[in-house]
Amino acid sequence: MQTERALIQLRDLPGPRGWPLLGNFFQFRLDRLHLALENWAERYGSIFLIRFGPQRIAVITDQPSIQRVLTQRPGEFRRTAMLESVAVEMRLKGVFAAEGEDWRRQRRIVVAAINGAKLKDFFPRLAVTVERLRRHWERAADRGEPVDVCSDLMRFTVDVTMQIVFGVDANTLETQGPVIQRHLNKVFPVVHRRVNAPFAWWRLLPLPSDRELDRALCALEREVDDMVRATRQRMASDPERRRAPTNFLEAIISAVESEDSEFTDAEIFANAGTLMLAGEDTTAHTMAWIVHHFTKHPEHFQRIRREVDALLAPEPAIGSLEQTMKLSFLDAFANEVMRVKPVAPVFVVEPLNDIEMLGCRIPKATPLILLNRRAAMQDENFSDGANFNPERWLAPAESDARRHNRRAFVPFGGGPRLCPGRNLALLQIRTVLAMLCRNFELKPVNDGGDVEEHLAFTMMPSNLSVHLMRRQ
Repeated sequence: MQTERALIQLRDLPGPRGWPLLGNFFQFRLDRLHLALENWAERYGSIFLIRFGPQRIAVITDQPSIQRVLTQRPGEFRRTAMLESVAVEMRLKGVFAAEGEDWRRQRRIVVAAINGAKLKDFFPRLAVTVERLRRHWERAADRGEPVDVCSDLMRFTVDVTMQIVFGVDANTLETQGPVIQRHLNKVFPVVHRRVNAPFAWWRLLPLPSDRELDRALCALEREVDDMVRATRQRMASDPERRRAPTNFLEAIISAVESEDSEFTDAEIFANAGTLMLAGEDTTAHTMAWIVHHFTKHPEHFQRIRREVDALLAPEPAIGSLEQTMKLSFLDAFANEVMRVKPVAPVFVVEPLNDIEMLGCRIPKATPLILLNRRAAMQDENFSDGANFNPERWLAPAESDARRHNRRAFVPFGGGPRLCPGRNLALLQIRTVLAMLCRNFELKPVNDGGDVEEHLAFTMMPSNLSVHLMRRQ
């Protein structure tokens, strides 16, 4: 009779030696956690153990295992209980943090609402916002001032997201913008700090930043409640808005009422807030990394410019949704940047039951950190994975013997919980970067040597400034 293969116990996995009681928690900077994990992976392999205080955590770099987790959510894996707990106390338990039947119910309504606010109908408003960004950058170019890329792109994505979520033209590119955006800025850094804490210390000893966050969340809730009431009043006086919603809020209210759903105002706030946060940070930081790589690879920048010129000339920017689908090398360049600089270099989940993974027995509710970026950089998934090469996204699979494992490329997640805002994000990336290539020359400040990765729930470039010059 065949004997059952012996499994390694979680506690016996290799991993960095930690401190008594504290584990590995103070052996890295929280804003560089992903880099510490990737460095440890070089030494300890495709599965290893770290500890945050008494909590044992398995770190996974193996692509098939990562794919297994993504495709088996939410049935076999879920986001961590800590993330759900933090989301609940911050009133942000929307579709991103919900699990099980709660997630299925919210996902159905939210996806219907996003589809209801159709991108083709939204495109003219997006084009107006792109034009404002062009004017903003022209003024900076005329003054000879360096541009803080992340700040400007955050303002742009706030304007876009405010319009598609609430139907509000915030125009933070040309004005101070609404107070709601300044409240949102306080959320992601605290979420990152709390979900990676060894225990919920802020409940025992809140810091001034925690009290400031509580005030910001209360103000956000009041402002969103006011928008919900105003939207319902507009929809009551204009029934056509129920049939053809013009923004996410109208679409979600229409979907909730048409389905006679138990979707609450608290859940409307949670999902609107989640879309604002996700739409603001992730898209802006992705575009910022692409701009950074424009300065590192001027030969690719020039090739993209030729592609953009051929499509747009004599216009200064994309004028239709159809044009956004005709920029193959820009798409390839963006994909390659998202492979090497993903804004989500790690995912954290936990199994709902005891599982076996890579020969290890992992008890249920054990946090699993998935190193997505490391998997995408391995030669076993992408040939010459450490090399930046946009061409790898253009070669037909059957014409190239090199490895090109798209399942190892998960900038928007994967499986049933694929990011519902993916198409909006790609639309913004194409329109903004085409406008930049069409109208400006750019060079980094101080040769871009001080740009580093900074993790605050999403991974952003720090100290990214460029000089823009009007294109002659």
